[in-house]
Amino acid sequence: MFQKKETTKGEAILEIHGPLSGDITNEFQKQLQELAAGGNNTITLDLSDVGTINSSSLGKILLFRKKLSEEGRTLQIKGCSEALFKTFQMIKFDKLINIER
Repeated sequence: MFQKKETTKGEAILEIHGPLSGDITNEFQKQLQELAAGGNNTITLDLSDVGTINSSSLGKILLFRKKLSEEGRTLQIKGCSEALFKTFQMIKFDKLINIER
């Protein structure tokens, strides 16, 4: 479901495989907490393999972004589907987080 990678540029990447909804949201929260505890300046969520996302997961991403921002760190999202990208635009996530399809 989740796979973490680190790059030489001080970036941590969390690849997410499957929907971000239902029971998986608790595990998603744990993954975000682990990333927040690390020292990476940039955190990337790779949503290439995420078809759906629920409001709970969206809230977790928003709170995670706030925490990183307070620490002078950056959150970005890469690889989201067109439908997910439109959802992010509707709720104005694209104004807060760098999102690349």
